[in-house]
Amino acid sequence: METAAILQRNRCSLAICICTFKRHEGLVQLLEGLNNQFFSAAPPQILLIIVDNSPDGDAAHICESDDWAWPLLYLHEPQPGISYARNKALAAVPIDSDFIAMIDDDEIPDPDWLDQLLAAQGRSGADIVVGRTTPKFPTATPGWISATGFFCKPQDPETYQDLDPDPPAATCNVLLRAQAIRESGLSFDPAFALSGGEDKLLFQSLKIVGYRLAWCSNAHATEFIPAERANFAYMWREAYRRGCVKFPVKRRLKSGSLLRSVKIALRLCIRSLGRIVADLLGIVIHLRRGRPIWVPHALNIADHLGTIAGVLQVPNRHYRPRGA
Repeated sequence: METAAILQRNRCSLAICICTFKRHEGLVQLLEGLNNQFFSAAPPQILLIIVDNSPDGDAAHICESDDWAWPLLYLHEPQPGISYARNKALAAVPIDSDFIAMIDDDEIPDPDWLDQLLAAQGRSGADIVVGRTTPKFPTATPGWISATGFFCKPQDPETYQDLDPDPPAATCNVLLRAQAIRESGLSFDPAFALSGGEDKLLFQSLKIVGYRLAWCSNAHATEFIPAERANFAYMWREAYRRGCVKFPVKRRLKSGSLLRSVKIALRLCIRSLGRIVADLLGIVIHLRRGRPIWVPHALNIADHLGTIAGVLQVPNRHYRPRGA
């Protein structure tokens, strides 16, 4: 169904897909935030689809509560891995849904989050609308951690103009036309189930086959960063993980042959080695100027090392089951 036809109706139909894994408090806060959504026009018909990726489905009691403002479908996906949970959510989207929104279980959307996404979609006609996510840290978190901007999604949101046609898209804050998924037949690649990068691959794949993106500067969500992540050690591991998925994603998007894959691999490795040298020099120059100055260089090195590891196919199981 075309966007114009959707907007001519009094109400559109929207499924909000949420994957959760042992974040009970976060899930409750997210659902309360969705309770508080308001709309400048007729509200859409909303269905919440929650997929629990924990082994024992321990979020069921939260979803069975009568406290939530919208109809809720709870599903359990015991297969470990974020791709499996996300695909289960997509498969459950009703066939007559116009839009799919995605948000994470450690976020709280602003009260006008959905309204802003839908408004931007109406203005742009885009198939995928991307919003920004701002981190919120525990009170004792050192100031240099927030100063790096590492946890912002995207990392430099101020560089994008409203309705910019090429924002980086992720499942933490996004709206897409359901028809794009139905028409394309694309889904989240299980090969990235434990490493992450599955959302980047999906949205870039949709872009390659002709679906349009737009940035919505006013669609905002807040992500709560726990104390165990608000430290340099976690930031290093996360930067390394982000680097690890670059080559696998690029290979699937741009490689049609073994020779092409080799060229991509060599280019990434040569570029990463050069940047490691540059960032080491940056650390030496800025070491005495404080962490907000030299930490980005260190995190860049982790990213570059991860990129090389990804080319060498070193396993990286970011979403590994607990205890594994």
